Amino acid sequence: VAAAFTQGTGDFTVLLENAMHKALQTAYAVTPDTWSRFCKIGSVSDFRAHGRYRTGSLGSLDEVNELGEFLNKTIPDGEKGSITAKTRGNIINLSRQAIINDDLGAFIGLAADLGRAGRRTIETRVYALLAENSGAGPTMGDGNPLFHATHNNITTSAAITMAALDLDRVAMASQTDVGGNDFLDLRPAVLLVPLSLGGTARSINEAQYDPDTANKLQKPNIVNGLFRDIVDSPRLSGNRRYLFADPNEAPVLEVAFLDGNQEPFVEQQAGFTVDGTQYKVRLDFGVAAIDYRGAVTNAGG
Repeated sequence: VAAAFTQGTGDFTVLLENAMHKALQTAYAVTPDTWSRFCKIGSVSDFRAHGRYRTGSLGSLDEVNELGEFLNKTIPDGEKGSITAKTRGNIINLSRQAIINDDLGAFIGLAADLGRAGRRTIETRVYALLAENSGAGPTMGDGNPLFHATHNNITTSAAITMAALDLDRVAMASQTDVGGNDFLDLRPAVLLVPLSLGGTARSINEAQYDPDTANKLQKPNIVNGLFRDIVDSPRLSGNRRYLFADPNEAPVLEVAFLDGNQEPFVEQQAGFTVDGTQYKVRLDFGVAAIDYRGAVTNAGG
């Protein structure tokens, strides 16, 4: 009868796997990030390159005179970007003795660290992409960096001020569609700056009057409330700033997860030749720049 209540170490590893999985998922969920505030979140079905297509507009309708014929409208060509998911993960090995001797505390802490590592991995990949080409971002399908003069998304270097941000706003709103038939009239929603410029950026965005004028009560702040969100990150250095439109309206950077699964996955396998257990943690995602029209950068001054 007593044997019926005996619990082996195999049962304990199952309980440990469940506890570690919960700790990992919880830590992943509560770890703060910034990428989700200016990137689009997407999904891919496999590890092949997946296209992201942008179509042009038809422009305006042509006038038809009395008894005149309707003219054929040329359908504009589109543009294509792509994104590919990759697998990132690690294996941790726990011996049978370590599992028996531990009170779960160290292993739960280790699982939480893995959860935070998963969140951090996405964060570092997004900023590494932005850092390519000396801060001009990754090379696009046309052979130019994300931020390039031919893309009309670089403004003349200037320190972050009310007037400079207004010029950045104008540059974004002046972007045209793929065929150049119409203005997109995009407006910046998120300002991304180095940590040292976060306070200045918030001050300008929230000030009722121009904070750079000698008489603060004379000149209204023309960019008051321009940004819904100010993101300052220690992963940026120098004075360069980035302005992004709403990523749901005009996505520039996308983070795509395999089958939409945004959380790390944990698998457990009992050892045979070695007495212990292995835990594998993996996260499948890709990061890419899929369009340039919804962003502007300025090197600062």
